Amino acid sequence: MFIKEVLKSHLLVLIVLVLAAASAESQGLVSATILSSEGPVEIRRQSNGQPTMTRIKYHISDVLNGGDVIKTNMGGRLVLGLTDGSQAVISENTTVEIQELSHSPRTLFNVLRGKTRIKIEKVGGQPNPYRVNTPTAVIAVRGTLFDVIVKDKDTQVFVHEGEVIVSSLLKPDQPVVLTSGQKTRVRQQLAPETPTPFERGRNNDTFAPGRGRANSAFAGDGGGPFGTGSPGQSGNAPGLGTAGAPGLGGSGAPGNSGGKGGGRGKP
Repeated sequence: MFIKEVLKSHLLVLIVLVLAAASAESQGLVSATILSSEGPVEIRRQSNGQPTMTRIKYHISDVLNGGDVIKTNMGGRLVLGLTDGSQAVISENTTVEIQELSHSPRTLFNVLRGKTRIKIEKVGGQPNPYRVNTPTAVIAVRGTLFDVIVKDKDTQVFVHEGEVIVSSLLKPDQPVVLTSGQKTRVRQQLAPETPTPFERGRNNDTFAPGRGRANSAFAGDGGGPFGTGSPGQSGNAPGLGTAGAPGLGGSGAPGNSGGKGGGRGKP
Protein backbone atom coordinates (compact mmCIF):
# COMPACT_ATOMS: atom_id res chain seq x y z
CA MET A 1 0.00 0.00 0.00
CA PHE A 2 2.76 2.36 0.97
CA ILE A 3 4.64 1.64 -2.27
CA LYS A 4 1.50 2.36 -4.33
CA GLU A 5 1.07 5.73 -2.61
CA VAL A 6 4.70 6.63 -3.27
CA LEU A 7 4.36 5.67 -6.95
CA LYS A 8 1.18 7.74 -7.26
CA SER A 9 2.94 10.71 -5.67
CA HIS A 10 5.91 10.41 -8.00
CA LEU A 11 3.62 10.07 -11.02
CA LEU A 12 1.72 13.20 -10.01
CA VAL A 13 4.97 15.15 -9.65
CA LEU A 14 6.12 13.93 -13.08
CA ILE A 15 2.86 15.02 -14.71
CA VAL A 16 3.13 18.47 -13.13
CA LEU A 17 6.72 18.86 -14.36
CA VAL A 18 5.81 17.79 -17.89
CA LEU A 19 2.89 20.21 -18.04
CA ALA A 20 5.04 23.03 -16.66
CA ALA A 21 7.74 22.35 -19.22
CA ALA A 22 5.19 22.27 -22.05
CA SER A 23 3.69 25.55 -20.85
CA ALA A 24 7.10 27.22 -20.61
CA GLU A 25 8.01 25.99 -24.08
CA SER A 26 4.78 27.31 -25.62
CA GLN A 27 5.28 30.69 -23.96
CA GLY A 28 8.86 30.83 -25.20
CA LEU A 29 8.09 30.10 -28.85
CA VAL A 30 8.92 33.09 -31.01
CA SER A 31 8.56 33.58 -34.75
CA ALA A 32 9.58 36.36 -37.15
CA THR A 33 6.88 37.92 -39.33
CA ILE A 34 7.22 40.36 -42.23
CA LEU A 35 5.57 43.65 -41.23
CA SER A 36 6.50 45.76 -44.25
CA SER A 37 8.62 45.64 -47.38
CA GLU A 38 9.92 48.51 -49.47
CA GLY A 39 12.05 48.53 -52.60
CA PRO A 40 14.17 45.63 -53.88
CA VAL A 41 14.11 42.85 -51.27
CA GLU A 42 14.57 39.14 -51.79
CA ILE A 43 14.22 36.16 -49.48
CA ARG A 44 15.91 32.83 -50.16
CA ARG A 45 15.03 29.49 -48.60
CA GLN A 46 16.38 25.97 -48.80
CA SER A 47 13.57 23.61 -49.75
CA ASN A 48 13.47 20.07 -48.43
CA GLY A 49 15.87 17.86 -50.30
CA GLN A 50 17.33 20.72 -52.33
CA PRO A 51 21.09 21.43 -52.10
CA THR A 52 20.81 25.14 -52.90
CA MET A 53 18.69 28.03 -51.67
CA THR A 54 16.06 29.45 -54.01
CA ARG A 55 14.27 32.78 -54.07
CA ILE A 56 10.72 32.60 -52.72
CA LYS A 57 7.64 34.74 -53.17
CA TYR A 58 6.52 36.40 -49.96
CA HIS A 59 3.76 38.61 -48.64
CA ILE A 60 3.16 40.89 -45.69
CA SER A 61 2.40 38.84 -42.53
CA ASP A 62 4.33 35.80 -43.79
CA VAL A 63 6.27 33.97 -41.09
CA LEU A 64 9.93 33.30 -41.87
CA ASN A 65 11.75 30.05 -41.18
CA GLY A 66 15.06 29.45 -39.47
CA GLY A 67 17.71 29.46 -42.17
CA ASP A 68 15.91 31.95 -44.44
CA VAL A 69 18.23 34.59 -45.86
CA ILE A 70 17.03 38.17 -46.42
CA LYS A 71 18.89 40.34 -48.89
CA THR A 72 18.06 44.01 -49.51
CA ASN A 73 19.56 45.90 -52.43
CA MET A 74 19.91 49.66 -52.96
CA GLY A 75 16.70 51.31 -51.76
CA GLY A 76 15.39 48.09 -50.18
CA ARG A 77 14.07 47.92 -46.62
CA LEU A 78 12.29 45.19 -44.64
CA VAL A 79 10.69 45.37 -41.19
CA LEU A 80 10.33 42.19 -39.13
CA GLY A 81 8.14 41.71 -36.08
CA LEU A 82 8.48 39.01 -33.42
CA THR A 83 5.60 37.49 -31.50
CA ASP A 84 6.89 39.08 -28.28
CA GLY A 85 6.60 42.60 -29.76
CA SER A 86 10.27 42.99 -30.70
CA GLN A 87 11.06 44.41 -34.13
CA ALA A 88 13.96 44.83 -36.54
CA VAL A 89 14.59 47.14 -39.48
CA ILE A 90 16.81 45.68 -42.18
CA SER A 91 18.24 48.57 -44.19
CA GLU A 92 19.41 48.61 -47.80
CA ASN A 93 22.41 46.61 -49.03
CA THR A 94 22.10 44.20 -46.11
CA THR A 95 22.13 40.42 -45.80
CA VAL A 96 20.85 38.62 -42.69
CA GLU A 97 20.15 34.98 -41.92
CA ILE A 98 17.18 34.16 -39.70
CA GLN A 99 18.02 31.73 -36.90
CA GLU A 100 15.95 29.00 -35.27
CA LEU A 101 14.20 31.06 -32.58
CA SER A 102 12.97 28.06 -30.59
CA HIS A 103 16.50 27.27 -29.42
CA SER A 104 17.88 28.58 -26.13
CA PRO A 105 19.53 31.00 -25.82
CA ARG A 106 17.62 32.50 -28.72
CA THR A 107 19.72 33.89 -31.54
CA LEU A 108 17.66 36.31 -33.63
CA PHE A 109 19.82 36.26 -36.73
CA ASN A 110 23.27 36.52 -38.22
CA VAL A 111 24.00 39.91 -39.75
CA LEU A 112 26.32 38.90 -42.56
CA ARG A 113 26.72 42.42 -43.95
CA GLY A 114 24.97 45.77 -43.91
CA LYS A 115 22.92 47.67 -41.35
CA THR A 116 20.18 46.52 -39.00
CA ARG A 117 18.31 48.32 -36.22
CA ILE A 118 16.79 46.07 -33.55
CA LYS A 119 14.37 46.75 -30.74
CA ILE A 120 13.95 43.97 -28.17
CA GLU A 121 10.91 44.43 -25.94
CA LYS A 122 10.92 43.33 -22.33
CA VAL A 123 8.30 40.75 -21.38
CA GLY A 124 6.24 41.64 -18.33
CA GLY A 125 8.87 44.20 -17.38
CA GLN A 126 11.52 41.47 -17.26
CA PRO A 127 14.63 41.03 -19.43
CA ASN A 128 14.01 39.27 -22.75
CA PRO A 129 17.34 37.65 -23.70
CA TYR A 130 18.38 37.39 -27.33
CA ARG A 131 21.63 37.16 -29.22
CA VAL A 132 22.67 38.63 -32.55
CA ASN A 133 25.74 37.27 -34.35
CA THR A 134 28.01 38.82 -36.96
CA PRO A 135 31.17 37.51 -38.66
CA THR A 136 33.27 39.03 -35.85
CA ALA A 137 30.99 39.54 -32.83
CA VAL A 138 28.32 38.11 -30.53
CA ILE A 139 25.83 40.64 -29.15
CA ALA A 140 23.76 39.70 -26.08
CA VAL A 141 20.65 41.79 -25.38
CA ARG A 142 17.83 41.68 -22.82
CA GLY A 143 15.55 44.53 -23.82
CA THR A 144 17.00 47.45 -25.71
CA LEU A 145 17.29 49.45 -28.92
CA PHE A 146 20.53 49.17 -30.87
CA ASP A 147 22.13 49.22 -34.34
CA VAL A 148 24.44 46.63 -35.85
CA ILE A 149 26.59 47.70 -38.80
CA VAL A 150 28.75 45.10 -40.53
CA LYS A 151 31.30 45.96 -43.21
CA ASP A 152 33.89 43.45 -44.41
CA LYS A 153 35.42 42.00 -41.21
CA ASP A 154 34.35 44.86 -39.00
CA THR A 155 31.29 45.13 -36.70
CA GLN A 156 30.01 48.33 -35.08
CA VAL A 157 27.33 48.35 -32.38
CA PHE A 158 25.41 51.49 -31.28
CA VAL A 159 23.09 51.35 -28.25
CA HIS A 160 20.25 53.90 -28.19
CA GLU A 161 18.37 52.47 -25.20
CA GLY A 162 19.10 49.84 -22.58
CA GLU A 163 22.25 47.77 -22.37
CA VAL A 164 24.02 45.13 -24.46
CA ILE A 165 27.08 42.94 -24.01
CA VAL A 166 29.41 42.70 -26.98
CA SER A 167 32.15 40.10 -27.29
CA SER A 168 34.53 39.00 -30.02
CA LEU A 169 33.66 35.80 -31.81
CA LEU A 170 37.29 34.65 -31.41
CA LYS A 171 37.96 36.22 -27.99
CA PRO A 172 34.73 35.74 -26.01
CA ASP A 173 36.49 36.18 -22.66
CA GLN A 174 36.95 39.95 -23.17
CA PRO A 175 33.40 41.37 -23.49
CA VAL A 176 32.40 45.01 -23.12
CA VAL A 177 29.13 46.38 -21.78
CA LEU A 178 27.43 49.16 -23.75
CA THR A 179 24.84 51.41 -22.16
CA SER A 180 22.59 54.03 -23.77
CA GLY A 181 24.58 56.42 -25.98
CA GLN A 182 27.65 54.19 -26.30
CA LYS A 183 29.20 52.36 -29.23
CA THR A 184 32.00 49.91 -29.88
CA ARG A 185 33.77 48.22 -32.79
CA VAL A 186 34.89 44.61 -33.16
CA ARG A 187 37.51 43.88 -35.79
CA GLN A 188 38.45 40.36 -36.80
CA GLN A 189 40.61 38.53 -34.24
CA LEU A 190 40.51 41.53 -31.88
CA ALA A 191 38.59 42.18 -28.68
CA PRO A 192 35.88 44.88 -28.74
CA GLU A 193 37.14 48.44 -28.51
CA THR A 194 36.56 50.45 -25.33
CA PRO A 195 33.03 51.93 -25.41
CA THR A 196 32.80 55.56 -26.54
CA PRO A 197 29.84 57.98 -26.72
CA PHE A 198 28.02 58.94 -29.92
CA GLU A 199 25.63 61.77 -30.72
CA ARG A 200 21.88 61.37 -30.25
CA GLY A 201 20.07 60.37 -33.43
CA ARG A 202 23.11 58.68 -34.96
CA ASN A 203 22.18 56.43 -37.92
CA ASN A 204 18.53 57.51 -37.94
CA ASP A 205 18.63 58.50 -41.62
CA THR A 206 19.95 55.07 -42.49
CA PHE A 207 16.84 53.31 -41.16
CA ALA A 208 14.16 55.85 -42.15
CA PRO A 209 11.40 54.60 -44.47
CA GLY A 210 12.01 55.83 -48.02
CA ARG A 211 15.53 56.92 -48.78
CA GLY A 212 15.73 60.68 -48.23
CA ARG A 213 12.20 61.18 -46.86
CA ALA A 214 10.54 61.04 -43.45
CA ASN A 215 13.94 61.23 -41.82
CA SER A 216 12.62 63.53 -39.09
CA ALA A 217 10.56 60.60 -37.81
CA PHE A 218 13.79 58.97 -36.70
CA ALA A 219 15.12 61.98 -34.84
CA GLY A 220 15.20 61.56 -31.07
CA ASP A 221 12.51 64.19 -30.56
CA GLY A 222 9.06 63.51 -31.96
CA GLY A 223 8.65 60.15 -33.61
CA GLY A 224 11.31 58.37 -31.59
CA PRO A 225 14.19 56.29 -32.88
CA PHE A 226 11.97 53.89 -34.82
CA GLY A 227 9.82 56.49 -36.56
CA THR A 228 6.57 55.97 -38.44
CA GLY A 229 5.42 53.14 -40.60
CA SER A 230 6.13 52.86 -44.28
CA PRO A 231 3.64 51.73 -46.91
CA GLY A 232 3.08 48.00 -46.98
CA GLN A 233 3.70 46.09 -50.19
CA SER A 234 3.08 42.66 -51.53
CA GLY A 235 6.31 40.77 -51.36
CA ASN A 236 6.77 40.19 -55.14
CA ALA A 237 3.94 37.80 -55.77
CA PRO A 238 1.43 39.06 -58.38
CA GLY A 239 -2.19 39.77 -57.60
CA LEU A 240 -1.96 40.67 -53.91
CA GLY A 241 -2.50 44.07 -52.34
CA THR A 242 -1.98 44.43 -48.60
CA ALA A 243 -2.41 46.97 -45.88
CA GLY A 244 0.56 48.85 -44.54
CA ALA A 245 1.99 47.17 -41.50
CA PRO A 246 2.71 49.24 -38.39
CA GLY A 247 6.09 50.87 -38.45
CA LEU A 248 8.44 50.83 -35.52
CA GLY A 249 6.87 53.44 -33.30
CA GLY A 250 4.06 54.56 -35.61
CA SER A 251 1.25 53.39 -37.83
CA GLY A 252 1.57 52.20 -41.37
CA ALA A 253 0.13 53.86 -44.45
CA PRO A 254 -2.38 52.10 -46.72
CA GLY A 255 -0.93 49.28 -48.79
CA ASN A 256 -0.09 49.39 -52.45
CA SER A 257 -2.03 47.51 -55.05
CA GLY A 258 -0.84 44.05 -56.01
CA GLY A 259 0.98 43.04 -59.16
CA LYS A 260 -0.68 41.86 -62.35
CA GLY A 261 -4.27 40.95 -61.68
CA GLY A 262 -4.16 42.51 -58.19
CA GLY A 263 -6.54 45.10 -56.86
CA ARG A 264 -6.04 47.84 -54.34
CA GLY A 265 -4.71 46.85 -50.97
CA LYS A 266 -7.14 46.77 -48.10
CA PRO A 267 -6.70 49.66 -45.66
